[in-house]
Amino acid sequence: SLPPMAEAQPLDAAALDEAAPDPACDLVVFPSNKALAARAHGMAEKTLRRHLAALVEAGLIVRRDSPNGKRYARRAAEGREAGFADAFGFDLTPLVVRAGEFEALAAAEKRRITAMARVREMISLLRRDVMKTIALGLDEGLPGPWEDYRLALLPLLTPLRRIGEDLPRLEATQAALQSLRTDVANTLHEAMTRTEMTGSDGFDDRHYSNSNTEGVHDSEPADERRRGGVTGLPDPEADKLSASDKALPLALVLEACPDVLVFTLGGRVETWRSFAETARLIRSMLGISPDAFAAAAEVLGETDALIAVASILQRSEYSSEAVVTGAGVVVNASPAIRSPGGYLRALTDKARSGGFALGPMLMALIGQRLKSQRARLVV
Repeated sequence: SLPPMAEAQPLDAAALDEAAPDPACDLVVFPSNKALAARAHGMAEKTLRRHLAALVEAGLIVRRDSPNGKRYARRAAEGREAGFADAFGFDLTPLVVRAGEFEALAAAEKRRITAMARVREMISLLRRDVMKTIALGLDEGLPGPWEDYRLALLPLLTPLRRIGEDLPRLEATQAALQSLRTDVANTLHEAMTRTEMTGSDGFDDRHYSNSNTEGVHDSEPADERRRGGVTGLPDPEADKLSASDKALPLALVLEACPDVLVFTLGGRVETWRSFAETARLIRSMLGISPDAFAAAAEVLGETDALIAVASILQRSEYSSEAVVTGAGVVVNASPAIRSPGGYLRALTDKARSGGFALGPMLMALIGQRLKSQRARLVV
């Protein structure tokens, strides 16, 4: 379809008459609706009529009706070589007259699509670059406002499918990411320079790395750690971790946690290795400390701990499915997780006592999404 600003304007009757071709040229076609439907791969006749009416209204074709409303042609008396004396159906003259205009519009649309693809690609690359730099700063305890950078990045992780073909918004997102990348790169350079200048073993800066594993970017309140309760994600009610849960299909994980794809290059995760690399970035972006993740990996295993991180993202206030209501942020009718680090610790405690399994949690995520989608359709 043509972009809104590039829609063709129909020619008026005078313009058509003036631009009419030589009568010897056959520009009136007369296929039956049955023939047109067959060429359109079985399109329903009602739909076909609606599209034909739209083409006529847009001035792209002109009806040349016969006295009885049928489409047909009458050959000239001189014989087959002389062509048709009369033809009744659809006149394609507007298409011929405006061929150059349509070619220009098609070229403009092609340029727009190419530009959008390039912007989307740059957004994916910038996101990945910025996330890795921020994760390095947070995990290594480098000096700098890394937590501020993390919070600044989160609003720029809106799934591209939600932005759609809004090129100005895509370009604004790219510009914001480029600015943020410049800031984090400069901060990283300054931090590394400072580390090199004060690099003796006895200098305090060398011991700052990972020393504050309970720091501000862990996002886990102390009361939640003590409580150990889990809210927001479905509670599998004391299901034991079975052998099948240890071999969850990657396709199931991605179906339950599609927001993982926001953090990837090209929006694809095809191997567990790619998933693990992406989930580690998600862990840092959610503010889950290395200490909290290490505890989860010890109990669940590293892969299952990363799956748990992806699940937490899907049900967090940063989820693409999150909605702000009067009662707060909800995801598919359930309260959004606001403390990812504390939530992972609570899951770890439940798993340690045999009261948590990943399989039921992922199935519940899928089920809640489908239930929410059905509810929206009913409304």
